[in-house]
Amino acid sequence: MRILYLCHRIPYPPDKGDKIRAFHQLRAMAARHEIDLFTLADDPADMERQPALREYCRQVMVAQLNSRLARLRSLPYLFTSTALTLPYFGSAELARQVRKALAERSYDRIFVYCSAMAQYVETVQGIPIVTDLVDVDSDKWTQYATFTRFPFSAVYRREGRALERYERSVCQRSAAVVVTTEREAQLVRRISPEARVHVIPNGVDTGFFQPPAEASDIAPAVGFTGDMSYFPNQEAVTQFARNILPLIRKSVPETKFLIVGRSPSPEVRALSQTPGVEVTGFVPDVRTYLARMRVSVAPFSIAAGIQNKILEAMSYELPVVATSRAVQGLTPGAAAGVETADTPVAMADAIVRLLRNPQLAREKGRESRRLITGEYNWPQSLDRLLQLLENPTGVEARQAALSPRN
Repeated sequence: MRILYLCHRIPYPPDKGDKIRAFHQLRAMAARHEIDLFTLADDPADMERQPALREYCRQVMVAQLNSRLARLRSLPYLFTSTALTLPYFGSAELARQVRKALAERSYDRIFVYCSAMAQYVETVQGIPIVTDLVDVDSDKWTQYATFTRFPFSAVYRREGRALERYERSVCQRSAAVVVTTEREAQLVRRISPEARVHVIPNGVDTGFFQPPAEASDIAPAVGFTGDMSYFPNQEAVTQFARNILPLIRKSVPETKFLIVGRSPSPEVRALSQTPGVEVTGFVPDVRTYLARMRVSVAPFSIAAGIQNKILEAMSYELPVVATSRAVQGLTPGAAAGVETADTPVAMADAIVRLLRNPQLAREKGRESRRLITGEYNWPQSLDRLLQLLENPTGVEARQAALSPRN
C-alpha cells in the first residue's frame, strides 16, 4: 500500500513520548508498505534529522515551525470559535506539499498522527483516513485550566471546548480512530459516539531499558524523566520538589531528587536552588541517570494516555511511586506494579519505605519489569496497527459509509 503519513513533530530522534510512538509506527509500516511522510519541526536542529527518516520513507517533507511565530499566528483566533491548536500547527508550505502529493500520487491510506494534522486533509474524499489521536488533547487543555490562574485558565478552558468540537469532526471523517488507552477511548466515545475507536498502546524497548547485571551501591536518589518544556511535567516536578522532597529528607536527609530532561523552564531550573534537587537539562542517554535512582516518581496532577517514563522505569527494574492519575492509562496488571499515593505525606512515606529497604526496592523493581514485559511490547502493538491499516473490509467499508452519496 501507499500511505501518506502526517505528523505534527518530526518523529526522530525517538527520545520523547509523541516521537517515540510515531517513529515505531513509521518503521513498522515501512517494512511492508510505501510511506510518504509530511511533518513539522519546531527545533531548527530537527531539520537535520531528515536523512535518518529517508531510510524508512519514500519521501520526507519537513516544514519548519517557529514556535514564537506560531503562537503569534494563533492569537487572532482567540476571538473566534477555532481551536488555537490548528493555526499553531498550520503551515502554508506543508499544506502546499500535501496538496501536490495528493494530486500527483494515488494513496491507499492516509494516516493522521495527532488531531491537529487532520486540517491538511479535510477536503480529501475516497481515501480511508486512520487518525491516531494518541491522547485526547481537548481533555488535557481542560485539565490545564484547573491548575492555572486567570486569564490562562480561561484560555485553556476555551481551547478545551474548541478542540473537542474539532476532534468530533475529525472522528466523524475518519474510517478508524486510534488511541493509547481505554480511558482515552471512552473520552472519544463520549465526544463522537459513532467513531470506530481502537486502543493500541505504546510499547517499551525492554532491550534498551535493561537494568545493569549487578546493583550498584548508590546514594539514595529519586528521579523524574521527561521533556521539561511540557507543562504537566513542570507542574509535577515543582510540586514534588516543594511539597514532597522536604518530607522525604526529614527521614532520609541525603536524598537527591533528579529532574532529567530537555528544555527545563526557568521555574524548573530555579528548583536547582532547592536543597537536594539536581536539574540536568538534556542528557544523551537517560539510562545514565536511571542507574543513579533507587525510585522513579510520577507525581502527576495532570495526565493523559500512557506515561512512557513509567514504562521505561519499570523496564529498568526501578520501583515506581505515582499518583493514581498517572497510572490511569496503564492496564490493571501493569498498574499493580506501581505504588500509588495521592497526598504529599502518602507519597513521601511510600518513597521513604523503599529508600530505607533496598532489598524491597529491588524486589519491586524486578516485579515491575515482569509485569510490563508481556503487556507493553512494540511488536504486539504494531501488529495490531498494521492489521487495522490493512483490513480492507473494515477500514474501506467505513470510508464508503462516510463518503457523500451521489
